Amino acid sequence: MIHNERGMTLVEVLATITILSIVGVVIWNIFFQGMNYTKKAVSQNRIHQEANIINMKLTRIHQNINDYSIESSDCEIKVIYNGKDKGKQPERFHDDRMCFAVEQKKKINGSNYISLTVLDKFHSDNTIVLETVLYRLGGKE
Repeated sequence: MIHNERGMTLVEVLATITILSIVGVVIWNIFFQGMNYTKKAVSQNRIHQEANIINMKLTRIHQNINDYSIESSDCEIKVIYNGKDKGKQPERFHDDRMCFAVEQKKKINGSNYISLTVLDKFHSDNTIVLETVLYRLGGKE
């Protein structure tokens, strides 16, 4: 009597499916963790770039304008010109995806110490606080 034993048993098929399912779930989770990490990294990069741009513009305003004030409300920063530049339109910093805030710490010898906060509205855990000094070149007062 000859027995044909070329097929697979039900237990072998179920074990194979179980192992493939576990491997598939692990790969799926790694893929989505990578996607979430990428979104967070892109958001942080954008926040850093935006903070640097605002810092640069505020420094230029501070160096070129003698009398101004900085206001911060409703996720927007507004620079209001006083004195001879009073007729100039206020400079506004706002973005639909980000919230901006600035706090003036102190003024010493023409330098303005500020704290600039930028956060992503859609990823509130992505926040940067930039402590910086707005300075004047060449001793301008």
